[in-house]
Amino acid sequence: MLHALPLLAALFLVTPPEFALDTVSMERAEELDGQLVRASLLVAKPEYVLNNRTVVGGPDHFDGIERGFVLKGKRLDLKEGERITVTGRLRVVDHPPARIGVTFFPHWREIVVVEGK
Repeated sequence: MLHALPLLAALFLVTPPEFALDTVSMERAEELDGQLVRASLLVAKPEYVLNNRTVVGGPDHFDGIERGFVLKGKRLDLKEGERITVTGRLRVVDHPPARIGVTFFPHWREIVVVEGK
């Protein structure tokens, strides 16, 4: 049991990678895809609630990739221009082309951090 103590202590010291989601590259996001991370994001778009989760969008980026958070519950306390920090699972999402009504949407990618349950 004494040999397990250093291992247990090391597990508590491991912290997820921390970064600003609004500036992370797609290459770095692909490396972190599926991992637990701690990320911050400037709230730049109106949030909306879907399935008791709040979706928050970050500022538009020159690379055209959307970045955002999916937060637990209905969050009415968020303000545009505020920077928030979340711990959750990073996901790189590939959306196929789609037609909604008469509007065509080409393939697009997004990087999201989904806050834990």
